[in-house]
Amino acid sequence: TVMAEAQSRLNEMQRDLAFLSIDVVGSTKMKVGEDKTKIEIDFRNYKKFINTAISKGGALTAAWTPDGVMICFSSVDAAVTTAKFVITGLRHFNKDVKTIHAEFQVRCGINSGRVYYDPSIPMEEMSDRVIDVAGHMQKYAAADTIFLSKQVVNLLAHLPREGFSPANTNVDGFEAYKWISY
Repeated sequence: TVMAEAQSRLNEMQRDLAFLSIDVVGSTKMKVGEDKTKIEIDFRNYKKFINTAISKGGALTAAWTPDGVMICFSSVDAAVTTAKFVITGLRHFNKDVKTIHAEFQVRCGINSGRVYYDPSIPMEEMSDRVIDVAGHMQKYAAADTIFLSKQVVNLLAHLPREGFSPANTNVDGFEAYKWISY
């Protein structure tokens, strides 16, 4: 039948993927009383910084909102490495690149799971609970912190699990863990 054929094609498109959601903490407040040109330049430079991290991390695809991004990776390790790179790299960015008074800080959320993936479909058209949970993890995270579930921490293949600790909260039914930059 047509339905069975479509289901079979969709099943072939399923992949285990990881999603990293990054959002600038207090981006609206950061812009208050600042020169519009400096704001524009700093946020463009921030986006360039993030795009470099995305590229360096080997992301498959990404979708931007004005001050946030959802990024798709082929592994949890790549998502975590990219999130850590962004958080630690913001020290240099804040010290040597940005010109506005406020510091750039981000919240990161990561989730992984089996989703339909077609490289020809833009990230913003992908829809799955796995992606939603990554966004929700990010919303619960404090500044310069990564939130992810215990299950995702357990999927780390080549990265140490040290540094991740229970967040003592539940996000969408998942026990959340956190990594905080010091």
